[in-house]
Amino acid sequence: MNETWEQVDGGKTRKAPCSPAGAVCDQSSPPLPLSPSHFQGPGAGKGWVLSAQGITKRYDAGDRKLDVLKGIDLKIRKGEIISIVGPSGVGKSTLLHILGTLDRPTEGEVTLDSTNVFSLSDEELARFRNETVGFVFQFHRLLPEFTALENVMMPRLIGGARAAEARKPARELLERVGLSDRMHNRPSELSGGEQQRVAVARALVNRPMVVFADEPSGNLDAANSRALHELIWDLSRSFGQAFVIVTHNLELARNSDRMIRLADGQIASGTV
Repeated sequence: MNETWEQVDGGKTRKAPCSPAGAVCDQSSPPLPLSPSHFQGPGAGKGWVLSAQGITKRYDAGDRKLDVLKGIDLKIRKGEIISIVGPSGVGKSTLLHILGTLDRPTEGEVTLDSTNVFSLSDEELARFRNETVGFVFQFHRLLPEFTALENVMMPRLIGGARAAEARKPARELLERVGLSDRMHNRPSELSGGEQQRVAVARALVNRPMVVFADEPSGNLDAANSRALHELIWDLSRSFGQAFVIVTHNLELARNSDRMIRLADGQIASGTV
């Protein structure tokens, strides 16, 4: 990882790494305020915030081709929660990574914020990703040497905000997810449920148009899973925040606004 920005913490200056998702450390972007209107985004009132058309993904498997996704068409509306379900190996995470711009399709287009994202160079796409989408993974992927507050600040710092400017929205989000008394703890000092709440706050700090979550409660017990699901619903309804969630948890899936089932690389059921 490259180290390109400095953070002042308790009178000490230390370097922090670039985004673990590969975002470019662009220091020219202005910081963004945090409020319900802050989450509206350019797509507010226009219906769809993301459109995917003809998404295919093909891998070389020795002397044959392996088609994982076979022409997926999908639209995501502002503020809705979509769950993607299906058996293991059917392409759920592959689709999520393509929609979230972490991977490129073999064929097809994804339009987000009126941008054909795969027309961008890798560098442009990394910057766009950091500014426009958020991620929550099954494993929290928090940076162990930084506190909860510093981890939530990270996407803004990567985007060019000064530490003082990034700290306020990060604090507000940690308070919102019920961690006001755990901000200065490192990940190893937090429970699994607390780690995932920090990850959710980090995903939201740059006011993304869509948050993509890959089995976000997969490592949690039943009580913490239920609490995390309730938190996602609360944040979605409060801020008009769209979530796309890959899950094997059918309770979560059935409570979504739409449940989409993948089978053999295609959408088998669900309103698209």
